[in-house]
Amino acid sequence: MLLNPHESRTLSVLDGGEVAFAEIVRRIGEAQHSVEMRTFLWRDDKTGHRMAEAVLAAADRGVRVSIKKDRIAAVYEYSGGSRQSFFHGRMKPKERFEAWFLGSVYGRRSAGRRLPRFSVSKPPPRVRGLHPLAQRLIRHPNVRLSSAKRRFDHSKLFVIDDRVAVLGSMGIGDNHHDDWVDMMIEVEGAEHVARLRQRLAGVAEFDPTRRVDFLLHSRDGAGKPHQATSCALARQRLDLIDAARQSILVEMAYFGDRRFELALTRAIRRGVDVTLVTGERADVLGDLNLASCNALLRLARGASNFRVALHPRNVHAKVVVVDDRFCDIGSANFTPISHGVYDEIDLYADDPGFARHVRRAIERHVAESRIATERIPYRKVFNAVERAIVAYQGRAGS
Repeated sequence: MLLNPHESRTLSVLDGGEVAFAEIVRRIGEAQHSVEMRTFLWRDDKTGHRMAEAVLAAADRGVRVSIKKDRIAAVYEYSGGSRQSFFHGRMKPKERFEAWFLGSVYGRRSAGRRLPRFSVSKPPPRVRGLHPLAQRLIRHPNVRLSSAKRRFDHSKLFVIDDRVAVLGSMGIGDNHHDDWVDMMIEVEGAEHVARLRQRLAGVAEFDPTRRVDFLLHSRDGAGKPHQATSCALARQRLDLIDAARQSILVEMAYFGDRRFELALTRAIRRGVDVTLVTGERADVLGDLNLASCNALLRLARGASNFRVALHPRNVHAKVVVVDDRFCDIGSANFTPISHGVYDEIDLYADDPGFARHVRRAIERHVAESRIATERIPYRKVFNAVERAIVAYQGRAGS
């Protein structure tokens, strides 16, 4: 559902992949001067082709297009979904091994299907070569593509004519469009796009007194070792949770940063109503997620002001709503990877009207979920392995 809570249309909720893709394609179709894209996943499937066709049509009519696509995501593109990457037509031996490993551990999960125990999967399929649409984009004189490097850029961002920005959790692929629970936010106004550019350039600090600002982790702008313990994004998100007095609503794809479990526990113990929404089984890190939910249930000690909602589909959104006023929505998970390794972009909004619309969208997801009232089964060995992986990646940084 597309929600426009204000007559000014400054902020809009794009709830779900079908709605978000339609709006992004519409905006690209209306572009007059420029389209900028930062995407982690871009699969070679129906949705990937649809996006490419929209971008090519814009480029053909003279719009300047800039695409930043991270090569590191090729591993995920070849281990799930269509098992083909739109831009990465070749895989290095290390990438093939990583794709095989992910496929073996997690299998090719579909919506609502529980994962099997570890089983050796087939090797990643041989690449089909670049789709003709990808070849056209690469050769087009109005398209500037950066896709060869492992940039560690996990953000999902579309900027149209320097006046509209769409950001959030959604990659480009059929699973995001059809199956997964994603949320994107549309921000309209040249002043907000200019503010985003200032934040990305590192020339402006985050200002929580602003109605609209952006929470970032940027490897280029850090100027220090990229470690989760020194991440401004993590501190700002923790401050937001610690400031809650009435309610916290969290819809989150992946967990693993212990600080957020403790912050939510503190909120529960001081009487804040806390709701946590995540997938019954995530595409990756599923056992770590369930173990984190169990830890919170244990620390909450049966408190009536805490509930865990397990959605039957893979929840890929990354949303925090505090006191029906403050929102943190974007690409950053509650993991050391998001707080120390990847570039991330989140929207920060201090706006009760907008927050209420976000809450309504999430409450619809809660209504589709199972409320966990007792211990949630998970695989202890997998949890240990997943926790070690995210801890190592969070420390390694580069």
